[in-house]
Amino acid sequence: MKQSFQILGIITLLIGSFIYNEKVGVVSKLNDDLLSEIKEKQNNYVQTQTEAIIKNNTIIPGKNGKKVDVKKTYTKMKQIGYFDEKLLVYKPLEIKNKLKDNKDKYIISGNKNEKTVSLIFKVTNNTNLNNIINTLNKTNTKATFFIDSTFLKQNNNLIINQIKEGHTIGNLSTKEDYTHPDFTWMKTIITKTGKQKNNYCYTEKQNKTILKNCELQNSYTIIPTAIIKEKPYINIKTKIEKGSIISLETNKELENELENIINYIKSKGYQIKSLEKELKE
Repeated sequence: MKQSFQILGIITLLIGSFIYNEKVGVVSKLNDDLLSEIKEKQNNYVQTQTEAIIKNNTIIPGKNGKKVDVKKTYTKMKQIGYFDEKLLVYKPLEIKNKLKDNKDKYIISGNKNEKTVSLIFKVTNNTNLNNIINTLNKTNTKATFFIDSTFLKQNNNLIINQIKEGHTIGNLSTKEDYTHPDFTWMKTIITKTGKQKNNYCYTEKQNKTILKNCELQNSYTIIPTAIIKEKPYINIKTKIEKGSIISLETNKELENELENIINYIKSKGYQIKSLEKELKE
């Protein structure tokens, strides 16, 4: 009787071992097939990087790319046992010339491969900013306000709130004098109090003094792609292109036409982004 139980036990162990090995074999095959599928499909998800365009002392930002991290993707997907693109893990393909390493150059456009536009409004004490903000809110549009120090001093909370709302705040210092002490004070308000990542200077033509002072303050200097001072709705039609940074004169004419301008830009398939988003690599 004892010998019979021993034989039965051995048979049970053998059967269990066979079933276990068969299951392990099935799982192993599924995992091997999954790994092969990931390797086979990885090229479908590659986004090639676009290098920055540098010409003399100007720069147009590039865009980082990405490719599938096969090892990390496999680790995630084998937990469910099948390919799911939502679980893809990427590693970056970084560009060589980054904006942060080229603050001695004027930024003259956003990336030319992106169908995006950035709108700039220069804000002084004569600007009715509330009307512009109301139109931007109505059309769900994010923009960039370059603020003079006198306006910031009187409207600190309003400006900080615009950063929280997703707009970008640029720094005009005092009357665009970047040697003025207010420049560094404004930078502190924008980047520390407002927690905006970057600080931006503005000039409508190349100016070595502005560029040097802004570089010393670890800031970017913008020269708009287009500067529109009158008949904004008519002129925007001839100025708009991929990556455009468009400066619009803030006056009553613009206030009246801004909603139509925004609707026109969007009707042409462009996204309107703040500078922080437009220049993001």
